[in-house]
Amino acid sequence: MSGRQPNALRVSLISLWLAVTTLFAVSVPAADSRALLRDRLSLKETDANAWQALLRQASEQASFCARCHGTDGVSVQPLVPNLAGQNPYYLLEQIERFADGRRKDFIMSPLAAQAKPTERALLAIYYSTMSPRAVAADPALAAAGKRRYEQSCITCHGLDGKGTEVYARLAGQQAGYLKHRLLALRAGNAAPGSIMPDIAKTLSDEEIEALVAYLSSQP
Repeated sequence: MSGRQPNALRVSLISLWLAVTTLFAVSVPAADSRALLRDRLSLKETDANAWQALLRQASEQASFCARCHGTDGVSVQPLVPNLAGQNPYYLLEQIERFADGRRKDFIMSPLAAQAKPTERALLAIYYSTMSPRAVAADPALAAAGKRRYEQSCITCHGLDGKGTEVYARLAGQQAGYLKHRLLALRAGNAAPGSIMPDIAKTLSDEEIEALVAYLSSQP
């Protein structure tokens, strides 16, 4: 959930956000944040009208994020990830990580830190309800990518790359972002304790291209 903007534009985006919102940072334990999200998600099964009202509110909350992540959670920039279809608990955890400094990004960190717990939950819900958008890929390259994925990625990211509450959805992800992240991970750019650099270091350039083709073409 990070962008790569020219500094002037990145500063402008943050300034605009600060100008149109009165959000304040609120520290809430992770367990409470998950409980809040779980409560909101339960409306889908228990109160259809409240759920629809919640989705409208979530859409309004996500309107600023569309500048980078798209109105439907499909990125409008090659180095910004798609959020559509991600698990809501995974999304909430990443927002929390940006907010408390475990993840760092020039844009995402200050924005997440200012968001209230309810607003973080709304963002997680909004993007989790959006539909991913797969792109066409060379069939032979994608097939090679699938084989490589099944060797190294399937244990965490799942049989179909759709992720879990803990691990990111990779299916239908932005191709440019996938490649950028895999190259960065191969260079050792990851959070302390992550196993991803060790895995990425086993990938050749050709295998990275194949993985990107496979994952970005999955619905």
